[in-house]
Amino acid sequence: MFHIPSALRRSLAVAGAAFVGLAATVALGSPASAHHPEVSGTATCVEGKWQVDWKVANSEQDLDGDLTGVRFSPDFQSDTVKVGAALPAFKGKDSVLRASQVLDAGVTSATLSVDAHWVRNGKDVNGTRSATVTVPERGCRTSKPSVTFTDDCAGQVTVVVSNGAEATKALRYTVWTEGGDEPVAKGTVEIGKSSEPIVVPPTSEEEPVKVIVKSGRTEIGAHEWTEPEGGCVPDIEIKPTCDELSITVTNPPNGLEFDLVFTPNTGEPQTMKVTKDSTNTVTFKAAEGLVVTPSVGEEDLEPIAWTKPDNCDEDTPTLPKTGVNAGALAGGAGGLLALGGAAFYLARRRKLRFTA
Repeated sequence: MFHIPSALRRSLAVAGAAFVGLAATVALGSPASAHHPEVSGTATCVEGKWQVDWKVANSEQDLDGDLTGVRFSPDFQSDTVKVGAALPAFKGKDSVLRASQVLDAGVTSATLSVDAHWVRNGKDVNGTRSATVTVPERGCRTSKPSVTFTDDCAGQVTVVVSNGAEATKALRYTVWTEGGDEPVAKGTVEIGKSSEPIVVPPTSEEEPVKVIVKSGRTEIGAHEWTEPEGGCVPDIEIKPTCDELSITVTNPPNGLEFDLVFTPNTGEPQTMKVTKDSTNTVTFKAAEGLVVTPSVGEEDLEPIAWTKPDNCDEDTPTLPKTGVNAGALAGGAGGLLALGGAAFYLARRRKLRFTA
């Protein structure tokens, strides 16, 4: 029998203890290091272009995380896979974040990198993963024509007509509105090219415009105007305090732009320039009987009256209960809806929302 010398046994024992300690450290540390977002994507051809359907899932089944970094290449903005979005604990397909990115046929690959953050047992844990997807095999060139439609908050639809990269001849097209007697536009698109943007104005009626694109007698695209993502309607908050009446207008990223003039029954008027993706406020000093009349262009809207809040001191000016009261403001109803409706009607015949 072979006997290990005692000195060697002691060395092996020390080495073994060190190994066990290292293994324990790795075992204890592994749950934290395992935290990461699961990123994947699939590619499909779509009308001469290609689309990547991205999926972002949580590696953890018992702990929610959040996204701290998102990088699409080529650049792309998603409403779901974005910084600050919650990353739910994985419970199946319904807990997966999804985004669809459309790319030109000439783009050969797309990449998504995601940083995520968790708090496990009071400690911050971070993880990063990325995925790259390539254009489907043989590319996505097509001989078929395609049409893209883009809606704006003025009720217009912008049309772009594209001819297939493998078409055999130039494409002749006409753009119509439903029920129209004459085409809105017509032209020719060479092989593999696209038309200049064609803007179709809203109809004069309340109904949204419906656009039809034809090549000869063949319909190659149809679309009905819909409100752009993010909304079009500004939010208006009217807040009466003991000292002043403030009016705040928050316009969404796609909102219309216009000048809103506020004229008090005493004092100087104030003009608010309402621009896309902006928040603006005007204030008026509280006074008994104060009434402010908004207007857009030459159109006067529903007047706004200052109402004394219930918690004001006795010597604060008061207002007879004859105007719009705080309850109506808070509910966004009654006469205040006429204000919002009239303001937006001038541009797209829609209503504003009110909060207080």
